[in-house]
This record gives sequence, structure tokens and C-alpha cells, in this order.
Amino acid sequence: MDLEEETVMIRRLPDEDLSVREVRISCPDATGLGVDIARMLLDFGLRILKGDISTDGKWCFIIFKVCLSSGVPPRWQLLKSRLEGICPTGTDTLQQLWRWRSMPKEQPAFLLQVAGYDRQGMLHSLSHALWESDTTVFKAHITTSPNGKVADMFWLYDNRNELPENHRVLEVCDRVKGALGPDTECTITPAPHDSLAAGASTSGLRRKACKDVTSSSNLRRIVGSKKALSSSGSVEAGLKDTYAERHAAEVEVSVDNETSPSHTMLTLRCRDRKGLLYDLFRSLKDLELRVAYGKIEVFDDGVCEVDLFVQDNEGTRISDSELLQELTDRVQTAVALPVRIDIKDCYDATCTELTVTANIDSGGRGRPRVTFDVTQGLSAAGVGVFMADVYIERPDLDPYGCPLASGSQAQEMHRFLIHLPNGKPICSERDKKAIYEVVKAHLMGTSVQQQQLAAIGAGSFAPRFSSGAAAGGRSEVSASLAGGGAPTGTDPQQQSILRALSGKWKFG
Repeated sequence: MDLEEETVMIRRLPDEDLSVREVRISCPDATGLGVDIARMLLDFGLRILKGDISTDGKWCFIIFKVCLSSGVPPRWQLLKSRLEGICPTGTDTLQQLWRWRSMPKEQPAFLLQVAGYDRQGMLHSLSHALWESDTTVFKAHITTSPNGKVADMFWLYDNRNELPENHRVLEVCDRVKGALGPDTECTITPAPHDSLAAGASTSGLRRKACKDVTSSSNLRRIVGSKKALSSSGSVEAGLKDTYAERHAAEVEVSVDNETSPSHTMLTLRCRDRKGLLYDLFRSLKDLELRVAYGKIEVFDDGVCEVDLFVQDNEGTRISDSELLQELTDRVQTAVALPVRIDIKDCYDATCTELTVTANIDSGGRGRPRVTFDVTQGLSAAGVGVFMADVYIERPDLDPYGCPLASGSQAQEMHRFLIHLPNGKPICSERDKKAIYEVVKAHLMGTSVQQQQLAAIGAGSFAPRFSSGAAAGGRSEVSASLAGGGAPTGTDPQQQSILRALSGKWKFG
């Protein structure tokens, strides 16, 4: 096939590291396509270093320079095929008619049940195996009995639409057993309907690509609903996590209607992190805004600058001052607080609960890699998980069944009951803060040291270690791990946490 006819082309750039590639996409345009592409890049553990987006409303041309995050294996051919699968084609109208007649109205859900014996990092290994199997987990319940027996249930979708065919069941189960051991019991069956409808579930939320969905809210409707709430005396609660480190002041957002007569120019400047472009595009799609042109660049000092020319759903620029303020606030919140992390005591302080809350995109899908990143961080810190749940909290609905623009939005909840290596709960604020930093570092794709420096700069975090301890922490911890002992002068319960807090560790 001629290269110019390819929808997606991935090539290595000369004089660049092996982990860097250029991704070129040329296909028909669709509002929300940017969310789907950025989501796919995030799901593959890729960081966007530079990007150019151009569209005339009918055809789009996108170029991204991407690099692999630390510890992420290269899967360029698989990425190419996945991107080709989400890009519209010139025959989409005929394809949609064929799909409507030949495919089920909703993607069927399946229940994966896994039984085995617990070990350190088991949940992380299982999450990785399910991702490699090309499945999407939307609900989970993980339990560990006192004798170490594990009974896990995962409600999932098959991205290939091949389940419950026997060869596909064997493929998924073989990957699970390859990750957990041959003695692991694994079964896959159609998910019982009552298990989907019980409690906080995904019923009423259909998973689709954002390009195939029209948002039920737009900028004008949201502002109108806020005015109605304000006049009735209701106050919208602000979002924050346990340690309230939003750092909104570090996210600069500005709008400009002077540069273009038909577009509003949105400029974002902030510290780069994993999933930044996905969160930005998701917030714009939620407001039903279309990106016509865009430029993204990450500089050597780690600062990311994004310039986007956007239009509303009527194809005009945004001129109303209240709408512009709402747009600015929404983008700033989405970039500054992509997830909320809460860690607290529960059950009369006999357990410690870690909760990570992520927003749902307009297609009804949760944020990629949350369970994978959280379990990776907990595993690196030596923190055990003896119970976990993943589920979607449904949004507030109006009498007609549509989500309220001013009500609570659908959110994906990840709850973990965690313990120290000796099996005890995390009691001290110091240990909780340490775990919080490790989990946040994995979710954001930054080092723990960078998280601490950012917090110190914001005046919200006091250093806990002297410069001498920070400088010698890695070698001291490494020596202690090799010898099987605890770091000098360190409580044994905090050995694994201090190891993860070594500022020289880099998380992907």
C-alpha cells in the first residue's frame, strides 16, 4: 500500500532515541476524535512530546511525536492497528448501517472469575494480563481470605468481540495463568444481568468512542444550570483530594478572540505529565467544542504549551464572557485535578482505604490505566491489597433520564483496602502521605521527588528527610534490600515505603 494512502503511519525519527516515534493520522474528521486518539496513546503508556492538529471540519491531519514511558514495552504495530480501528473512514455511513443490522445493540459483558493464592503484586500482574488480552474491565471485586486464598471477579468487555468463542476464552485464561501461575483457576461466562444492575453499576451508561457520541450538555446549558442553582441558593461543592494538592495556580489557561475572526484561541501552559492531552480534549468534548487547529509542545524544562483554536457546536467562536470563564475553569480543573486520591481509616481504624476517583468521558468510558498504575505504585511501595472494588457511580438524572448539567457526573471509583507488609493498617499520617505520593507519581507519570518539590514550592508540604538522607537513600535502601534488612534508623514497617520514596526512582 502506498504510504500516502495509509490512515495511520508510525515511523522512527532519525537521530532520536529508540523509544521515540512519530505518529501520523489522516482521516475524516469527527468531534471527539482527539479524545479517542489521546486516550489510546495514554492506554499504551505513551507521552506526547509535540503535536500538530489541522482540520477543515471534514478531513483531519494529526502528527504526534511520542515516547514510551519508563518501563513500558514497545507495541508499535498493535498501536497502529488500534488507531486504525478508531479512525473514521470514507465509507462510515455504509459501515454504520451494516453494523446496526448485524451487531448487537449493546456490547455484551462477561464475568471473569479468578481463584488462586495471594502474592505481592498479584493484582498488578493480573491487570497487565487483562490489558494484553485486549479486554476492558469496567467493574471488579477482589477479595483475599485470611488463609491467603484469592477470589477475584472482573466484569469486562472484549474489544475484539470474540467472546464467548472457545479459542478466545482459552487465550484470555492462558494469559491470566501465565501471569499468576499454572495452578490458577480461571473461568469466563456471560455476566449475569442482576450483577450489572446491583448497586453502583454501569447500567444506563453505554461505552462508545467519543467521536460517535453527542454530548448531552454544552457550554451554554451548563452556565444556565449554574445560574439556576445560584439563584436557588445551592452551592456547588469544590473538588479536592485528601491532601488538597490541586496546584491550580500552576495551570495557566487563557482565551483570545482577537487572533481569529471565527475561532476562540485557547492557550494552556503547565507542567507536563502523563495523560495531559487526554484530560484537555475530554473536557472540551464534554462541552461539545470542536478543535479546528492545534499545536502542542513540551520543552526541555518539562513545561507543556498547548494552543488550540476551538468552535462551539454551531461552528462559531465563543464570545460570551460567562461562557469563556466557564471554559477556562473547566479546562483548569481537568488539567490540575485529573483524578482524586483519598486515603483514610475505615472500620474503626482496623483498615486503611485508598480511593482513586476518575471522570468518565462522554462515551461512558473510565480513564485508562488507573488500576494498572495504582497497583504498580502499591507494589513498588511494598503495600498489600486484600480487597478492591472498581465500579462506576451513575450521574444525577433529570425526569427525562438525561444527566443533569449541574448535578453530579458519572465517575469511576477505584477502592482498595490496603495494609503494610506486616499486615497492619497504615496508621501514621507520614505513612499515608508517603503512599499518596507514590500512587500519585505513578498516575501522573512523574518521580516522587518531583511531586515533593512541587508540593514544597506550593507551600503545602514540609520535607520529611534531610538532604543527606535523600542523597544516600537509594544506595542505603538498595543495600538493605540486598541484605534483607531494613534501612539504618528506619522502622521496619516503613522499609518498603521509604524505598519507594527514593527521589531517584522514575515511574512510568
